[in-house]
Amino acid sequence: MSRRNEDYLSFGDKNFGLTTIENWDHHNRDVLKGDIIGITDENTSITKNCIVRVNQTSCNDFSTSTDQLKHRARHINYWKSELERAIQDIDAEINLLEAMRQQLKNAMDVTNIPEYIADECLNLRSYRMQTDMVYDEPQDQLFKESVLIANIKTIHRDVLREVENQMKINVSARSSLEADWSNKYMAFRYETHNSELETKSVNVKDSVGATRLSEGQSDVQSWEQFTITVLEKYKNAVDSSKALREKLDAVLINSARDLRSQDIKVNKALSERIAQTERVKTELENQLRLTLTKIVEAENILQTLNEEILKISQRIQVAQTRLNLKNCRPKVENCREGSLMGLIEEVRDLNDSMSLLQKRSLETEKLRADLIHERSRIENEIIVKKKSIYIDNERCLFLRSHFQSAEKLCGY
Repeated sequence: MSRRNEDYLSFGDKNFGLTTIENWDHHNRDVLKGDIIGITDENTSITKNCIVRVNQTSCNDFSTSTDQLKHRARHINYWKSELERAIQDIDAEINLLEAMRQQLKNAMDVTNIPEYIADECLNLRSYRMQTDMVYDEPQDQLFKESVLIANIKTIHRDVLREVENQMKINVSARSSLEADWSNKYMAFRYETHNSELETKSVNVKDSVGATRLSEGQSDVQSWEQFTITVLEKYKNAVDSSKALREKLDAVLINSARDLRSQDIKVNKALSERIAQTERVKTELENQLRLTLTKIVEAENILQTLNEEILKISQRIQVAQTRLNLKNCRPKVENCREGSLMGLIEEVRDLNDSMSLLQKRSLETEKLRADLIHERSRIENEIIVKKKSIYIDNERCLFLRSHFQSAEKLCGY
């Protein structure tokens, strides 16, 4: 049989290139064996398991990243909210301090009025006349008031400088807060947007190099510490500002109280001085009236003395004429009898009386001149007192009636 086959196979060119049945069977067995199907089934199983694992892993990673992004957004939002409250607080503090600054400037402007009043009162009192130019209680209180006002203005200027410096600190703290809040706001928007991104979201695309860490990035601790430092700066600024406002309020209240208290002292001293000067003026007026009365009395006495002197002079002339006539008696008739001696005695007595009257007349004339001089002196003193009363009462007290109230002195 095999030989026949060999014969067939080798029979002519017709059988060239034909394989054997065994090869054909072997080929069919190889084709029907199905190794690729098994491999395919195994690969499909592995691939399905891989897909499930990858999908589960990617979903878990996506969920974890989303949760972390949401947590980060909440963290950022927490500090952003803290910054917002801090900005509101420091804005309120800046407004309060600015209001106090304006109040202080108003108080400084109002303090110029008491200063003008005190200086003008001192200037007016420099026009007092002669003996009333004394360093009295009102003068002392006015000098004290001037010194007090100068000290208060110095304190006001110093506190104003402190307030303006504190305003710069507050504004700087607010700028830091606003800058950090602005950064937190943008970061919160980015993180919120990131947490809401999905595979089907718009603008999702490949970003080459996105996994690279940027240089200069902060870590969580330094990031949080930066905001804490900014908030500490704000707290220190607010605490200092509040303390300064309390100090400024105390300065304004104490200054107004001291000025009003000194104003009361000055007014009291002026009123007492006016009353004292009025009493002296009244006494001087009474003294003037009495002096005028005495001048009239002296003039009346002078007139009487002159009349008596004239009478005595006439009587002396009569006595002397009588003596001359007696001396004309002839010879023995010209004797020293009683009437002659009486006439001589009369002339002597009249001359003594004349001397006495003339002396009294001179003394009365001198007294009258002294009374007239005293009258002039008293009248001058009355003028001086009236001038002092006018200055203290009509000018100084009138000026001091425009002294500012405690509210205005506090800057309200």
